[in-house]
Amino acid sequence: MKPLKPIRQVGEAILVLAALAIIPLFPRALVVRLAWGMGDVGRWCSPSLRRLARANLDLAFGDSKSEADKAAIVRESYRVFALMLLDLFWFAVFSQRRLRRWVTFDDSIHHYQATRPALVVTAHFGNWEVTGQATVLLGETISSVATPVKNPVVEYILGVVRGRTGQEIARRAGAVKAMLAVIRRGGRIALLLDQNTLPHEGGLFVNFFGLPVPVSRAAASLARHTKAAVVMGYCKVDAAGRYRVFAQAPLFLHTLDETAATQVIIDRVEAIIRDCPGHWLWMYKRWKYVPAGAPRERYPYYARPAPEA
Repeated sequence: MKPLKPIRQVGEAILVLAALAIIPLFPRALVVRLAWGMGDVGRWCSPSLRRLARANLDLAFGDSKSEADKAAIVRESYRVFALMLLDLFWFAVFSQRRLRRWVTFDDSIHHYQATRPALVVTAHFGNWEVTGQATVLLGETISSVATPVKNPVVEYILGVVRGRTGQEIARRAGAVKAMLAVIRRGGRIALLLDQNTLPHEGGLFVNFFGLPVPVSRAAASLARHTKAAVVMGYCKVDAAGRYRVFAQAPLFLHTLDETAATQVIIDRVEAIIRDCPGHWLWMYKRWKYVPAGAPRERYPYYARPAPEA
């Protein structure tokens, strides 16, 4: 299959360029309707991902939610994710004007504004891209750590799109040095902490919906060494495609060890998801790794033993 890789990458780049050229031309109502439709089509065309999402929901909520409730959560999750993808391109044109019209700030945003330096922690919830982009409306910039996509052309295009709103993007390789520099000058770093980061990659296991999962220790480590506060930030979207950005009171975790601090952060992430579960990306193998000694039977069908360091 390797000889086909360049052809596939060219095709991906063409699709991304086409999206960047066409989607910004659509009125907002059409973008939202298209996203809802894409989400529904994507849901029905991906039975394996639907099964994965339902397994995750069964783990997280058990019998506390009905089958109908879980089906509605999966549907909303697909739709919100589809809107996030389209909005990555739609907000790339007339960025500030569109952000001002379609993004508002909850009163809680003062927690973000009043905290500097800060480690702003978010998750694959709502539209994490818009959450970062909207900071330009506050007259400030935020630095984000991004894992590069495998297609270098697509990676370049996405970098340009993200940069149009004033975001500073630090690549994962060598990101620690860049993050320390931002914190030392009183800036803010945005981190996504709901991904699988194994111990040999810089993670540790903490409880998430009652079971251990691997989480990056980056926020806890930076908080401990720099004494920077941790602020939870996220956004929600309504049926008309309007976003509202929220922030929580700062957490000062530098006196805790990294495991305890990471657990506090992940507990906040879990609470945000429980409050609005349809906004989280359930189609991800979040409980993929089972640490030694953990009850394998409580993990989803796709889980496997965590590799040894």
